[in-house]
Amino acid sequence: MMNSRLSKLLDDSRFLKFISVVMAVILWGYVVVFVNNEHTTTIHDVPINMQYRASAYQSMGLDVIEMDITSVDVSVTGPRSVTGDLTADDIIVYPSITGIDGPGSYTFVLTSDKTSNISNFTINSYSKDNVTVRFDRLISKEFPVEVDISSVVVDSDYMAERPTTNPSTVTITGPEYKINSISRVVAATVTTETLSQTAVLPSKVSLYDENGGLIDDKLLSMNVAEVDITIPITKEVILPVKVEYVNVPAGFDTGILHQSLSVKEIRLSVPAQSASALTDFVVGYIDLATLKTNEKYVFDLKLPSGYRSLDEVTQISVSVSGENLTERLMDVSEIKILNDADGDIQLMTKVISNVSIIGEKTAVESLSAGSVIAQIDAATLTAAQGQQSVEVDFIIPSTNGAYVKGAYTVNIKK
Repeated sequence: MMNSRLSKLLDDSRFLKFISVVMAVILWGYVVVFVNNEHTTTIHDVPINMQYRASAYQSMGLDVIEMDITSVDVSVTGPRSVTGDLTADDIIVYPSITGIDGPGSYTFVLTSDKTSNISNFTINSYSKDNVTVRFDRLISKEFPVEVDISSVVVDSDYMAERPTTNPSTVTITGPEYKINSISRVVAATVTTETLSQTAVLPSKVSLYDENGGLIDDKLLSMNVAEVDITIPITKEVILPVKVEYVNVPAGFDTGILHQSLSVKEIRLSVPAQSASALTDFVVGYIDLATLKTNEKYVFDLKLPSGYRSLDEVTQISVSVSGENLTERLMDVSEIKILNDADGDIQLMTKVISNVSIIGEKTAVESLSAGSVIAQIDAATLTAAQGQQSVEVDFIIPSTNGAYVKGAYTVNIKK
């Protein structure tokens, strides 16, 4: 029975074909493993290691700037069980560095070593036998940033002032030959707007050589890639010049003081956004407590940030005419104490002698002994019990054309 079945199988062509395939596979496996075990394969993208034996160029202060290739494919041969597991980490490829005498480009032959415990394989060849390397010294240098606003269009009623950049300098690091080729560092604005007020525009930095050629910056690094360009936009205004007063007594009309100015109006370039709010320009102040009539007061022209004079004016002088003014000395006996709720302040001074009154002639001459009143505000007193000297304020209720010039004190007791 068994023999009959076996006989039928052997007579079946399909069975015989199957047996043939199985035997062929077994025979191939035997040959591969036990007879022909050597296998050649390619390890791709093995990096070229420039740090291996780098002392040959680093001792001269040089760095690798460029390489024409950075990796190669490596052909290896060995047992299949070994080559099948090899990676780029098992091989180090490096140049045979010789003959370096300074910055420049050099071509070196490539060589290699095995870097792992796997050693029973052979390195045959590389996809390229040589590497060309450029060496140079890496340096850093600071450059001022120039500004190009040639593309900017300003509204016809306004002016563009000198632009500034933030930061105003850039530090560039790279190979010495490349750094030395830089002649100018330029930030150029790119905008389609017509400007009518101050604008801040981020701008890319570009590098140029002495012939105006654009320098490729791929080997360079900058501490900033962009800078902010501020373009002040100003407007011309013509403003009347004023000199104002300080220590003006309550109720006194400074309009009676006739000023004579060396410059009555001034032409300025001012920030565009401020122009519409300006009505005059105050050049300085005169202290009424020390006013001297018919004497020249000279003020340097000090302009706020962003302002520029369009005239050649650096100083403005003013004098206050004394023609319609007079000065009179009076004794003041009207001394009032205000805000003394408890009534515990005793006035020790009865009369303030020789008080200087200045103002319009008619107003000053019409004053009587009781027209000038000295006042003490008890709420402002801070001293403890006892006698003290305090400063008084004056009012002249009957006119706004006169005031008390100078400071005066009286004695009180608490």
